[in-house]
Amino acid sequence: MDFSTIDRSLLSLTRRHPPLPPDVLELSNSLLNLLSANKDSNNNDASSPSVVTTHREYISGIQRLISFGGERWEPLAVGLCLAAHCIEHHVSSLCGYDAQQDGGVYAEGPRIPRVHPPSADDAADDPSLAAEMLSSESELFALLHSLPQTIHANIEHPEPRVRSLVARTVGAYAAISTGLAVRILQGDGRQWDDNVQRSIRELQPKRREVHDAILKSLKFHFELKRPGAEEKSSRDDDRDADLTPDDGTADQPRLSKASDGALDDTTGWRALETNLHALAGYIDGCCVAPVADRDRNRIYPGSYLSEQSHLLAADNWFLSGLQYCSVTHVNRHVRAASSAVLRVIVTACKKCRAYELLLDSPFRTVVKESLNANLADNWSQVRMSGSVLCRTFVEALLMIYREQKEEEDEEEDLTEFELAMGDMVPMLLPRMCLNRFYLAQGVKLYSQDTWKIVFGGQQQQQQQESEGVLEEGGLHSSENTHGGGGMGAVARNAAPLCRYYSKMCDADNHAVREAACQGVAELAQKLGKHPLYAEYLSPHVTMLLQALLMCFHDESWPVRDEACLACGTFCLAYAEECAPELPTLFERWTEQLTDQIWSVREDAAVALGDAITAYGPDMMEKVLALIRKKLPAARDQPQMSREEYKRLQNDASAHTGNQLYSCGSLAPKLRKGGAGRIGCSSCALDRPKAPWEASDGCVYLIREICIRFADNDDTAREDVVIGDAVLMPIMTELADVCRLSHYPQSDDLRTTLWRQLPPIARALGKRRFKGMYLDLFIELLCKNIDDRFNCASQLSVHAAGQCTEELANLIGHGIFRGRLAEVGGAEAFDRVMEERKREHIAQQAAGGFVGAMQFSPFGPVAGVVR
Repeated sequence: MDFSTIDRSLLSLTRRHPPLPPDVLELSNSLLNLLSANKDSNNNDASSPSVVTTHREYISGIQRLISFGGERWEPLAVGLCLAAHCIEHHVSSLCGYDAQQDGGVYAEGPRIPRVHPPSADDAADDPSLAAEMLSSESELFALLHSLPQTIHANIEHPEPRVRSLVARTVGAYAAISTGLAVRILQGDGRQWDDNVQRSIRELQPKRREVHDAILKSLKFHFELKRPGAEEKSSRDDDRDADLTPDDGTADQPRLSKASDGALDDTTGWRALETNLHALAGYIDGCCVAPVADRDRNRIYPGSYLSEQSHLLAADNWFLSGLQYCSVTHVNRHVRAASSAVLRVIVTACKKCRAYELLLDSPFRTVVKESLNANLADNWSQVRMSGSVLCRTFVEALLMIYREQKEEEDEEEDLTEFELAMGDMVPMLLPRMCLNRFYLAQGVKLYSQDTWKIVFGGQQQQQQQESEGVLEEGGLHSSENTHGGGGMGAVARNAAPLCRYYSKMCDADNHAVREAACQGVAELAQKLGKHPLYAEYLSPHVTMLLQALLMCFHDESWPVRDEACLACGTFCLAYAEECAPELPTLFERWTEQLTDQIWSVREDAAVALGDAITAYGPDMMEKVLALIRKKLPAARDQPQMSREEYKRLQNDASAHTGNQLYSCGSLAPKLRKGGAGRIGCSSCALDRPKAPWEASDGCVYLIREICIRFADNDDTAREDVVIGDAVLMPIMTELADVCRLSHYPQSDDLRTTLWRQLPPIARALGKRRFKGMYLDLFIELLCKNIDDRFNCASQLSVHAAGQCTEELANLIGHGIFRGRLAEVGGAEAFDRVMEERKREHIAQQAAGGFVGAMQFSPFGPVAGVVR
């Protein structure tokens, strides 16, 4: 079934097997014809539903479709989908506002669905004209009066898709019934006769009955958390009775014996999740309309709190149940849905100015506990829902602070965030920081945007962008901002932040450990080099360094990679504090330099380059000795032909009977340091390191020392400059090692060489490289680009061609072609340059997409400088 649009939902009925009854299919075709006629009258604009949604035949067809849902759930589901869509349109046309003007209920990921805004070209979308068309005999009222019974009967329907559509319908029903009542309350419904107004008033007790049905079902499912809770034989039984057995099992795992199937932590948990979504939709619908506050003679939104304020009392079952579902419940969908309910309640408090609930109340405590758990949840779905709640809650408290603060009470040493959040800062700030680096792109980007909203005002961002100091999702420092901006807040809360990062470096989830290492690197990069805030981080360097050293043993290579980079950054910022651990760090970097993953080898080289910059000549001597030892390692690679290597890779017996892995939480664990950890793959079985990989790591290390220390005028340290007497033997050995071809991975080593040779040449300078080092590689480069017998891999051929173009641009095309001609490569050079030219033309024809954009639309991880 496809419920993405009303057209597709109706079409889905015709494709069901076994086929639906003829009456259902006939009604579906009739409704489709009405929709088609509506599109034709609106110039094929499917987003203009104003005509069809007010059509009597269309609305009565919805009611008939719902009535066909007795034997099959599909007509009921499609009928609810059409009913919700119809009502959502009438909320805009009759009440004059968007039913989801604040983004609606967060239930389906970061892409929150919104009601289509009213069309200016349609007279029926004008609230005053639409109101004139409303009468007590309208089919709309017939639909609205019948829906509560349908909702009550199907709120615990066995089909989850029906329950989800019931939740959506509840939100639309609450919005239109509240909106129409408010229009009468404000005196805007004078054009309606007494019968219409009476019909609107009759909707209010029905709306409250829907709410009571949701709460009744919620309470029953809350109590299912207790072991031994048996489902009563009749749904009409009193569910207010205590379902806790007196058998001493209160502390057993939270499972229900009344389950129709397995209740684990990944599948749905009965109707609890959809009931929570229904409640969130109901609250959001009630709070979308402005409500008159006659005592203050002003208009405030948020009628739900005035009707149901008792639910948020400390001794009420609702608040404790909501806290349990949000913090403790085993099912991730339930935890995410509970956060959605908390968010809409926070929005209601903000709209109706019930500030006391957000500042000092049991509800604030529940929100705090929910944020504490959900922002650090193992499931990205829950973490995203917690991030949405976090932004809503922080924005609400910032608004309250700005309204209530006085000029003389301002503290220049603190940000508005710190002043508004109070005692929640040590808990909230570390989680907000870490989630900016979380692996899931939705969580990461949303958290970065939240950080910019809280700490990076538009004026501040524009100023920092002009100064070139603002990074996407970064800490947004600045001495020019109130309280130092995000960097000042992080510095003043360095103790809880560092403790949290250290704890997350040992988390069960490898994605969390990776994000924690990136966060630690950001602290060293931003705070460690800041003239005002470096001293705040200094007392915690040892703790953070120990956490990073632990991550060097991680079986997840991205964690090792980030830990390696972070340690190098710390050595740059806090050389003295890191000096006692330098022998251990050098040993770890050396291990990483020979890792099986090429990016780990590259970043180990970057970290060693940082160490040379931090510790000077002594470290340079150790690194040069390392290069001289490891660079020839490829000579020890066992001899193997390409055919033997291919047979080894395609050996079916080597891949038969092994464990299969998935991304679920029940999959085998990705471990850290031998302890069980949660992940989507296993690195327990690992191939040994190959000798050629040590040579490959040395190529990256040679690049680093050349870029940083090859130029007397532009060196990272004045006392460290690598001269030709030292570099020439290393480059000669590099060329000799890359000529080896007795093993199939030699092409991979040459690919690395061709990719790193251009930056090495630019660092050495045109004259120096051309005069002393070009001849070492020219013959090997010529052989690689002129692969007449397909002996080399396509990766190495392409890398050699790209290297040829870059070196020709540096040295000069004529000179470089002449050098290649000396070894018989002039024709190969011409062919390569023609291929590169065609590739550039193709890129321009494609709008610069190839090579001009990141493969991922989300871009690189921000905040860490590599």
